[in-house]
Amino acid sequence: MIFLKRLARPLTSLFLLANCILSTGAHAQTSPKNTVATEQVQAELMAHAPDGVAPGRTVWVGLQLRHQPQWHTYWKNSGDSGLPTSLTWTAGVLAGDIAWPLPVKIPIGNLANYGYDNTILLPVPLKITPDFKPSAPNSELEIKLHANWLVCKLECVPQDGDFVLRIPTKSSTAMQGAAFDAAFKAQPQRLPEAARADFQGQKLQVSVTGLPDSLQGKTLDFFPETPEIIEPAALWTQAWQGAVWTAVVPLSANRSTSPEILPLVLAGQVGQERLGFLTQAKVNGPWPDKVRASVSSATTVTTGTAAANTPSNMPSSLWLALLGALLGGMILNLMPCVFPVLAIKVVGFARHGNNPRHQRMGGLAYSAGVVLSFFALGALMLVLRGAGEQLGWGFQLQSPAVVAALAALFTVIGLNLAGVFEFGQFVPSRVALLEAKNPSVDAFLSGILAVV
Repeated sequence: MIFLKRLARPLTSLFLLANCILSTGAHAQTSPKNTVATEQVQAELMAHAPDGVAPGRTVWVGLQLRHQPQWHTYWKNSGDSGLPTSLTWTAGVLAGDIAWPLPVKIPIGNLANYGYDNTILLPVPLKITPDFKPSAPNSELEIKLHANWLVCKLECVPQDGDFVLRIPTKSSTAMQGAAFDAAFKAQPQRLPEAARADFQGQKLQVSVTGLPDSLQGKTLDFFPETPEIIEPAALWTQAWQGAVWTAVVPLSANRSTSPEILPLVLAGQVGQERLGFLTQAKVNGPWPDKVRASVSSATTVTTGTAAANTPSNMPSSLWLALLGALLGGMILNLMPCVFPVLAIKVVGFARHGNNPRHQRMGGLAYSAGVVLSFFALGALMLVLRGAGEQLGWGFQLQSPAVVAALAALFTVIGLNLAGVFEFGQFVPSRVALLEAKNPSVDAFLSGILAVV
């Protein structure tokens, strides 16, 4: 009977875990409409078509996000963490890219992100396809959008919503003109001259010309559009050499690409107005080799010379990290959600106290269940992220549905342990013979349960 309890628990928990992983966030609504409200964000789909709607014509739509105080969402390059907002449109329109307004730098601890707080509108141009044929008498263009956004404070909540907006074809739509005008004004303007990027060891030196006279001598904000190129939270320097603005920024230790062209956005304050400019920096010379980040700081990067002169430090750092991981895992075994599972396993070992071979086989099977489960979870996460899913481990625990399901699961387990009912009542009789035939399977499932 003890085996039946152990068997039912991992099977039930694994089913729940699969649902948790596939759940990428809290659904903001169940029925399509043009507004979605959550505790952190109010999202609204807006349209701007002052010249009406017709085949071949371009209209503007946009997702407006009103953040609660201290909450924010992300720019196209989210910085050290986070995910940019993504918009998926239905057929019938050809959607362009988001015309991203100027972001702000959002420091969080020793990290720095790029994103938006307060209220922001993300405009998108939609070109009406030639096969669009409005139906009379109430001719309308129906636009459907599925949006995903990650809203963060200190914690992050992945959210999504389905929106529907109907735009009349026989009249202009310009009620939200002021919001779109503000969004267009917040777009960075393209500079006429290309920028230049050179390397100084593990730092990138950027030189930009063509900026307006009103910005000269002022401190500018620097936003690379390509993620994981620089360390957003690291100290960097900037200076003016006449009309040329230069900056020296540390390269990211987690750099995954080596592009030849770097799109850059610069922003500066002139009076009450914030001006932004877009340029492309041509990278001169080969990219330096990647180096390890110092374990003492998320933004400190070891220089190429130091790495070449002290190769013996790398193995010791690795062993130190492995030792820390081992100690951390041992401490985690004392958590109330893990310790009872280990106690069950110890009882299982004690049952084979007179049979050392069964003890060894049970221990190996239990270890295999733990290790293979973690490999499977890691592989699944990599596959889903590689397929474009916006998820990360721990997001599922911020979904009300998942938390409610976990509460129900542990309530059922608590009632079972209190003797209210037995799992054996719901398990086929042939399963009850599994432990007698192969005790290692029981140990293997117990290892999976420990992971869950």
